[in-house]
Amino acid sequence: MSQAQGTALVMADDTIPDKIADEAARWFAERDSGLLNDEAELDAWLAADPRHAQAFAEMEVVWSDLGGVTVAPDLRESLAPHRVLPMPSSRTRAPVRRWVPTALAASLCLLIVGKVYDVPTRLQADAMTATGEQRTIDLPDGSRILLNTQSAVAFDYTPGQRMIRLLKGEAAFAVAPDRARPFTVEANGGSTTALGTRFLVRAVDDVTRVSVTEHRVRVAYPAPGDTSVDIGEGDSVTYDGKRGIGPLEAGKVADADAWTQGFLTFENRPLSEVVAELGRYHPGFIQVVGEEVRARRVSGVFNVHDPVGAVAKLLGSLSLKSVRLTDRMIFIYG
Repeated sequence: MSQAQGTALVMADDTIPDKIADEAARWFAERDSGLLNDEAELDAWLAADPRHAQAFAEMEVVWSDLGGVTVAPDLRESLAPHRVLPMPSSRTRAPVRRWVPTALAASLCLLIVGKVYDVPTRLQADAMTATGEQRTIDLPDGSRILLNTQSAVAFDYTPGQRMIRLLKGEAAFAVAPDRARPFTVEANGGSTTALGTRFLVRAVDDVTRVSVTEHRVRVAYPAPGDTSVDIGEGDSVTYDGKRGIGPLEAGKVADADAWTQGFLTFENRPLSEVVAELGRYHPGFIQVVGEEVRARRVSGVFNVHDPVGAVAKLLGSLSLKSVRLTDRMIFIYG
């Protein structure tokens, strides 16, 4: 049994903060890759809080479960000496509880069984894209949808309306004119109705952004008040449950539309935000470890079809390091 497993465990109902999960990932990556200079520092961190030891123990379980993954020889040679942990027996393995830290749960899901199979969304969707996939959908009225990575839509066409529900992710809509049947996209409780030709809607988490590239749209959101606003070409607006429809934003449509050309653009954004967006295109797990590293500012243009190459660019430009298990699992740290 490891030292972490021998330390008192926290109760199953306790929640391990993301910060502790990040610290556990960093400690484990450094120890397992041979980058840890002083084992006593790790021992002190483990002893400081029972949640530290539990998070570290869960990482050991996940890493051990990945023991069957083959590491390419050239990648192995490029790393510091690597120690393979033994597979815990059923009697000694720390149980993977429902509150497993974010990084560990993501590692387990992404690397052992692949990207989360979103059954509820899949049951509702008429079209859905996998991680890294972009798909063009030709609708019967002549309209067209370009669906981005990890996105899903459902269609509701009737004699009196053309309704699209964006269940998750983002899409670009090129709308065929039809005055008798309005074209409306619903997302996160709000709606966007085309008054022209082309616009984009992004619904990631609880915030929805609408950007117009041609003509105009009308955005409506019922909370906190019954409001709507017309958005013109070149402008964007966001809405969510806390503030309703936000202020008009000009000059950001090119960034919002960049993914349709195969690129992501960032200007003075936190590294954590940049990596999270790249992660939407990567069939694996990328984690930035450490608050100071997360806060580093990034400006640049990255290829959506090569997220691993984008990570390499970030490492070089910010003088950061990484520990990885093939290209599927990457930890970035300072």
